[in-house]
Amino acid sequence: MAAARQPSRPNTKLYNLRDARGESQEDVADALNRLAAARGRTTAVAGNHVSRWERGANYPSPLYRQLLAEHFEVAVAELGLVRQRSVATGRPGPMVGAAADFLVFSDGEPDEDPDVVASKEEWLLARKQINAFHTPLMHAAAQLYPEAVRVGSTGLLADPTWIIDGPLIDLAEVKIDIDDTAALPLIDGTGAESLAVRPLRSASERYERYSQAVRDVARPRLFENRPSWRLTAATFDEGAARLSFGDMTYFDAMDVCEAIAHETAAGLVVNGTSVAAPTMRGLKLRQAVGDPFDLTRRAQIMSINTLTIRLDKAGVGTVILHNRSAANVATSGGIVGVMPAGVFQPSTVRGGLRGNDFDLWRNIMREYSEEYLGNAEHAGDGYGADYTTEPFLSLEQARAEGTLRIFCAGLALGALDLWAGLETIAVIDAEVFDSIFAGMVDANDEGTVMRIGAAVPTVHVPFTEQVIDELDATGRLAPETTFSLRTAWAHRSQLLTR
Repeated sequence: MAAARQPSRPNTKLYNLRDARGESQEDVADALNRLAAARGRTTAVAGNHVSRWERGANYPSPLYRQLLAEHFEVAVAELGLVRQRSVATGRPGPMVGAAADFLVFSDGEPDEDPDVVASKEEWLLARKQINAFHTPLMHAAAQLYPEAVRVGSTGLLADPTWIIDGPLIDLAEVKIDIDDTAALPLIDGTGAESLAVRPLRSASERYERYSQAVRDVARPRLFENRPSWRLTAATFDEGAARLSFGDMTYFDAMDVCEAIAHETAAGLVVNGTSVAAPTMRGLKLRQAVGDPFDLTRRAQIMSINTLTIRLDKAGVGTVILHNRSAANVATSGGIVGVMPAGVFQPSTVRGGLRGNDFDLWRNIMREYSEEYLGNAEHAGDGYGADYTTEPFLSLEQARAEGTLRIFCAGLALGALDLWAGLETIAVIDAEVFDSIFAGMVDANDEGTVMRIGAAVPTVHVPFTEQVIDELDATGRLAPETTFSLRTAWAHRSQLLTR
C-alpha cells in the first residue's frame, strides 16, 4: 500500500528574507522580473509564484534561484530551497534527524522534476498572455513588418494583391485546385529556432513539438489533429482569385503558427502588465520563417472567416458575433470573432472521400450547421457530411435564389500568429435567416454567441458605424473581425441592396 504523501514543507527562510525587507510577494516578483530584464532575459514571475516557493509547493528553476539570491543579497544556499527527493520503500517508518528535512518516502513514481514543473509553469503563463494581451500583441507584431503589407491598423498582414480594392467579388469567383507538387516545408517547428517555446518534458529533454506541449500542459477541450488543406499558392486578379492547396494536418500549423504567437508573447509582454516596443530580437522562430507570404517555408493552414449580415426588408443590417472561450479552444481564445469561422478541412479523415468536401462554400455551410444550429461537428472517421440534408439544402437553395449572397474581401495573415484567413461576408435576407436558423443556439463548443443591450439582450448586433467603432474600442475584436466589419461598412451600398 502506498504511503501517504507528506505535505509540502513551508520555506520559512525565504519567507523571513522577504518579511525582513517589508516586501509583498508581488514586490519580490516585480524585482525578479527587473533583474532578469537587466540580464537581457524576459520573465513573467507573478506573486503566486513566490507564494508557491514559500509554501514549498514548487521549486524555482536555476535562473529564479540566482535572481532570488541577487535580490536578497545572500548566497543561494541561504534561500532555504532544499530540494525534496523521493525514495521507495516497503512501509515507511517515522523520520527523525536531519534526513527528515528533505526525504519523502513514496511507493509510487517520484515527483516530477522541479525544473520541469517550473518550465511548464513559465510556458503556460506565456501561453495565457497570448489571450490576455491579444490585441496589443497583434498590433506590436504587425509593426515588425513593412507598412506596405499591413492591412491598415487591423493587425493583419497581406500581400498587397490579396486585398480586393474594388467591389467585393462573389465567392463563386474564387477558384481552388489541388497542388500535388508542394515540397515539405522548410520550417516545421521542431528545429533549434523553436527550443525556447517548447517546455521541458523531462529533466533531460524538451517537447519535440509545440502541439504536444499544448496537449499535455494547456489541455484545451477541443484538440484534434484533423487533416486539413495546406495553402500553397494564392493569386488575386481583378474580379477573380485562385487558391491552390496541398495536404497537411492541424497540428502542422500549430507547431509553427501558435509557437510564433507564444514566442511573441514571451518576448514582448513585460512583467505581465504591458507589451514592449516590438523588436525581432529574440524572436528566432519568426526570423526563421522570414517572408510571411512565402508559402513554401511553412505548412500554411487557412481558415474561412464569414461575417454574417442579416438584412431586413428596410435594408437595415445586423451581424452575429462570437465570444471564443479560452478554455475551450486551442487558438484565438478570449476574443470576439465572426461567426461562422473554421479551418478549411475535410469532414472526414477517410482520404478517399475527402474530395466531396473540397469546396469553400461547403466548408462554410458545415460551420453554419455546427456553430449556429449546434449540430455535431462534421468530422471523424465516418462517411463525411451529407450535403443532401438540412441545413445544407436550404442554404444551397437560398444562395441559388439570391436571398443569400456571399462575397470574398481577400486573404490575409494574422500578424501575431501568421495564420491565414480567407475573409468572406454573407448577406442573408431576414426571413430566410430566421427560417434556416430558427433553432439558433446560445452557445457552441467554441464559445457563446455575443449579446448586446442591457434591457433586452439580443444576438443581432446593429450594423452601424457607431457600433463598429464601439466594438473596436473594446480591444477584443479579432483582427479579421475588425477588417470584415470595416470592409463591409465601406461596401455597404453593394451589400445592403436586396
